[in-house]
Amino acid sequence: MKADKIKRLETLLERKLSVEEKERLRRIGRIMGIGDNDTLWDVVSALEYQRAYYEELPQKIAGASTDILREISEAAKAEAQRAQGQLAENVADLARKLSLRVNMETLLPMGVVALVCLLGYGSLLLWAGFCLGSGRLQDMALILRVPSGLLAGGLALAGGLFLGVYAGREFATGGDGWRKRMIVALAMLIVGGAALSLAV
Repeated sequence: MKADKIKRLETLLERKLSVEEKERLRRIGRIMGIGDNDTLWDVVSALEYQRAYYEELPQKIAGASTDILREISEAAKAEAQRAQGQLAENVADLARKLSLRVNMETLLPMGVVALVCLLGYGSLLLWAGFCLGSGRLQDMALILRVPSGLLAGGLALAGGLFLGVYAGREFATGGDGWRKRMIVALAMLIVGGAALSLAV
């Protein structure tokens, strides 16, 4: 094979031919009986280009596949980190909301009960002071007629109403503790109603 034909093949392949490739072309020429000036070398060059192209193709595919997999892996890692950050933010937000809801559901009724007890205690002290000041024992119903007695009765009614609504909502959603809340709500409504009826 002539040097100009080798140069054309190297230009086509965009690289220099290796020693093994040149030796293979010489061997093909010897076995096939192709002369240096034979036009059959153009066909052999075209076939050699195809052979080299298809030998390099798996390496190109492997390189492209590696690049694609690396990009997919990086995108998946970035997405996983973003999703983990979003999940952590959502969990923290939900924990805050649940904490506030649980605290409201337990602390508000307990606060109302504590306030009613405090007002009842204040009314009892006011009644005791009135008895000591007047020098005679007064009727216990007088406790309910003082302003703190009226307020205690009103708060008991409000707390009973709140717990009754909450127990009704829990019953509607299939919750478990609605019976206890309803009993406490009814007790607070009865106590508040009785206190207000005696005060007025």
